[in-house]
Amino acid sequence: MNLPDIIFAIVLGIVQGIGEFLPISSSGHLIIVSWLMSGKTLSLTLNIALHVGTLLAVLVYFWRDWLNIYKACVGKVFSGSRSYETSVLLPGIILGSIPAGVIGILWNEKIEQVFHNPLSVCGPLFFVGIALWQVDKRWPVTKTSNNLTILDCVLIGVGQACALIPGVSRSGATILTGRLRGIDRESAARFSFMLGTPAMGGAAVLKYKELLASAGDPVFYIGTSVSFVTGIFAISFLLRFLKSYGFGVFAAYRALLAMFILIVVGLA
Repeated sequence: MNLPDIIFAIVLGIVQGIGEFLPISSSGHLIIVSWLMSGKTLSLTLNIALHVGTLLAVLVYFWRDWLNIYKACVGKVFSGSRSYETSVLLPGIILGSIPAGVIGILWNEKIEQVFHNPLSVCGPLFFVGIALWQVDKRWPVTKTSNNLTILDCVLIGVGQACALIPGVSRSGATILTGRLRGIDRESAARFSFMLGTPAMGGAAVLKYKELLASAGDPVFYIGTSVSFVTGIFAISFLLRFLKSYGFGVFAAYRALLAMFILIVVGLA
């Protein structure tokens, strides 16, 4: 293990931890930063490993929510009691995970071959950022996390499936869909993060052979650990930020980043 490899893993871990939860596209940033640092696209093995770190961040940050779901399921089984967790939240997470799961299984390799390069992320970065900003400004809030419907969850899941294209942003696409359904920013973000749990876990399962092959690599654990810690802080920051502010700053950043990529890659 050498110093450049350690620095590479730390930088990408930070990028993944921030980009997975802020609506700026972690996959797009990983592709760009890897290309700038090494002149090539990120290895898919390390890409999945970094997602394991952010998966752990979601599980840890929302541990109370997962515990409440577990308790509600136990109550449903033994006493037949109904709750929001068993009637909407858990079924919504399961059903909302199906679109990304199906598309990921059927077309994951094709998507990686076509879109895993710096130029391909420019369009999604720009247009999804503008859409998120404008929809949030113009769409009225009619729902909170307590009155989501199964249809809301499924449609947000469709948005998550669209985020398999690098540059779209999983959190950006799901929060955008949530706002189109009239859900307030914070509730849309919370559900987005919880919905991402099966998707991130499924991505790791699909690449289990690569993960096992990396089990003895210290750099693998450095990147995963850094993405985990950074992800915890990113979730906390965004949920607090969205209580008072919209998505204009993220739209501006995405647009500037897209233009930067076009210029830099064009000159390379």
